[in-house]
Amino acid sequence: MTGPDDPPAVPPLSHVLSGLVASLPATHLAAWIRVLHTVATPDERTESLLVAAHPGAGIGPRASLLATSWRATNPQLTGPAVALALEAASQRYEQDLTSHRVEIAVSGPVSDAVPIRLTASVAVSVIRAATSRLLVTSYAAFGVREIVSEIWAAADRGVSVDLILETARSAGGKLRGDRDGRTAFHDLRFHPDVHLWQWANDQRHGQGGRHGSMHAKVIAADRVTVFLGSANLTDNAYTDNLEIGAVIHDPASVANLVDHFATLMGSEDGPLIRLTWSL
Repeated sequence: MTGPDDPPAVPPLSHVLSGLVASLPATHLAAWIRVLHTVATPDERTESLLVAAHPGAGIGPRASLLATSWRATNPQLTGPAVALALEAASQRYEQDLTSHRVEIAVSGPVSDAVPIRLTASVAVSVIRAATSRLLVTSYAAFGVREIVSEIWAAADRGVSVDLILETARSAGGKLRGDRDGRTAFHDLRFHPDVHLWQWANDQRHGQGGRHGSMHAKVIAADRVTVFLGSANLTDNAYTDNLEIGAVIHDPASVANLVDHFATLMGSEDGPLIRLTWSL
């Protein structure tokens, strides 16, 4: 147990390296890696060499922390070994940033405040990214000929497509009228790799006996990328309405979402069941 006058504990070298790659610009990291390749072990000159390699605000304390942690963790560790560890940590950090990025998509009015992408172009790019599996869900579907064509192209290249749609009231669903998303995707009815699903009517009872809606709007490519948003698969939603969505590039989270729907579709008495193409 440490007292109030004891010096602060020195963090392990692995923690220090992780912090450096998250806080230092790439140019500083590259300069430090070059310097570390010339250092045998951490001595009194190590800090000054790091600072001189690429001067900047806040560099001195970071150089001191690296040298101190290096000596405390393993002073026999060579400079090239530390350089290799720093380079590996930097590459992993960049890979994590790439695989966990989020993009915003909109329909309707746009602004000059931030760079954004339009809903239709985002939906198309996610569908085109699919290599083995494509999950598409929507409450309403009407028109969207480009989306239908892209789904057809995905199925033609061997992608297994699952379409989960709300049905019309005449079929037990919540959509008004006699037509639902099957009309928009009718051209796909004979493609062997396109599978149509619905939320079983006898599985929709919520609290108070209310009848739930299949309201999710999802386009998921494989287990890697997903587009989530407010827009239904309709021409109005993709071009005219004020809609907002996000593209999430996070394999772990996307895999969980895809597995959730797969479980709902996979059980014999589960809530999602096959939907016939006939209205």
